Amino acid sequence: MEFSSQDYASNTYSNARPTYPVAFFKQLSEFHQGKRDVLIDVGCGPGNFTLELAKNLQFRQVYGTDMSPGMIDAALQKLAACGGQSSGKNVQFSVHAAEDLDWIAANTADMVTAAQCCHWLDFRAFESAVFQALRDRGTIAIWGYVDPSFTDFPDLDDAISELQYGADQLGSYWENPGREILRNLLESQKLDPKRFDDITEVQYRSRDAQNPVYSQKPLRIDRSMTVAEFEDYIGSWSAYNAWKRANKTQPDVRDIFINRVKARACLQPQSLINVTWNTVYKFARKKC
Repeated sequence: MEFSSQDYASNTYSNARPTYPVAFFKQLSEFHQGKRDVLIDVGCGPGNFTLELAKNLQFRQVYGTDMSPGMIDAALQKLAACGGQSSGKNVQFSVHAAEDLDWIAANTADMVTAAQCCHWLDFRAFESAVFQALRDRGTIAIWGYVDPSFTDFPDLDDAISELQYGADQLGSYWENPGREILRNLLESQKLDPKRFDDITEVQYRSRDAQNPVYSQKPLRIDRSMTVAEFEDYIGSWSAYNAWKRANKTQPDVRDIFINRVKARACLQPQSLINVTWNTVYKFARKKC
């Protein structure tokens, strides 16, 4: 997996990726019932979101795990930078695959989260591990985002799509089936109703004019960022990093795209653009 490669810059991932709105943390907090002793955040990457969970959900102990030692090193550095701040004092990070929850006693976790990683997992093995780890009525929460678009420049959607999926650009450099699973908003990764109930699943497509009235609030990820920051965001894509290694002497597809954006909208590196993403989340509770 590209993110676990020694060549992958975890700090680029940490700094360039979008963040989740406070309203979403509140929504997850309101869904959860029962104790707030143990929360496990799998596929935690460099730990940004794990620390946000600790801050917003107020669990007694929060564990962040990732299969990449490089990501965990970055998370530990971030944790050390927190010093004695309350958002980090009850957080621990360790190297484990998301499907490996044997390190915690069965029926002791109150919540397991998986943000922007389920498309990489052996989902049934992960689901089984979560079911074993959770207390009765404990919460599983998974979500992801994909395919950015410029809110104010819909005519650039094709250019973004070409960059991501064009056969002569990044299309063949995504790791599949993971990328297709995410593009389809985890549609194929259904939680087992024999193990979980109160299953809530909400998909949001930013350009879908036929978006229904949602019974539950969709996860809206909107970010105002500079053109230079969006360029850094592209630099965090696994496909772009794989493309760079394979095409060291070729014109950079990221540079070509950014120049196209600048020319279309008369933008400069520090010009602000509004970006939004397609999203999905699934919440459920373990059956007794």
